[in-house]
Amino acid sequence: MSIIDNAEADFRSKLNGSLQHIEVPEWGENGEPLKIYYKPLVNFKQQEKVFALTQAGKIGEAVAQTLIIRALDEDGKPLFHQGELEKMMRFVDPSVISRVVNLMAPEDQLDTEDLKKS
Repeated sequence: MSIIDNAEADFRSKLNGSLQHIEVPEWGENGEPLKIYYKPLVNFKQQEKVFALTQAGKIGEAVAQTLIIRALDEDGKPLFHQGELEKMMRFVDPSVISRVVNLMAPEDQLDTEDLKKS
């Protein structure tokens, strides 16, 4: 195998790993918190929108976009759809969105402060 094949195999194994989850009490029902599942990593293709929004100075929109990309149900299906971005931006508590996105971020992932510096 070539180096790129090895790198791809490594990334695929990480993407196909088990889902992690975060509990969000504010969005739950019947006294139970909502469980938002996510994969520990996402690929650059998925992050292109986030990087572009950050570079354009649209930090809030980038954070909301990250939630749309990363939030899954227990079966690995998206909880949110692209068409819900505007509603999320206008009518959902930004502190909850930010908290959830920050909890999903691996420790070695670039954060928005790093992106603004680049």
